[in-house]
Amino acid sequence: MSDTSELQRFLPKDQELLSGILYRIGYWISHVDDTDEGDRSEQVEHQHLLGCLNKISKAPKAGALLNEMAEESCRQEQSWPRWETKNDSILDDVAAAVSLLKSQGTEDEEKSFAKASMMVGMTVARAFREEPEHAVEHEGYFSWLTEKANDMILAVTDKDAHKDLGVSPEEDNALNDLLAILKS
Repeated sequence: MSDTSELQRFLPKDQELLSGILYRIGYWISHVDDTDEGDRSEQVEHQHLLGCLNKISKAPKAGALLNEMAEESCRQEQSWPRWETKNDSILDDVAAAVSLLKSQGTEDEEKSFAKASMMVGMTVARAFREEPEHAVEHEGYFSWLTEKANDMILAVTDKDAHKDLGVSPEEDNALNDLLAILKS
């Protein structure tokens, strides 16, 4: 974490929420459908989750707060088991994060959070069904990420889109639930 932490402007309980929310979204999507593929699918999805968080943490256009949130999600590995037990409250916690960013963040931070959240969810949902995309990691990555998230948001409104996106119906429903919270 840098010397000037964006998360420090929030109360400690809110820092905890924001630090783990992106990881928790990915974990939730990973476990929303039981594919009976064993540990292999969960391992692949977890690798994709961490890869996506790492890319968001380095994407200049994501903004300093989202960079730090993604970085903290990866860095706080000791918190993962605790975060993973909070699946039942994930949508309420996403709503709390949205509310927090609306009241204490900027409009850009709120938009970046929504796009990053949907990209994390989509990355995990598609992880076991296709090979990793070889996106170039550079300054344009977040623009690419945003474009993919926007495409996904449009597609997720189409009930048949999950077939084209390689997403299960359960994951599609979860992504729709997440999108509804993010748009509220």
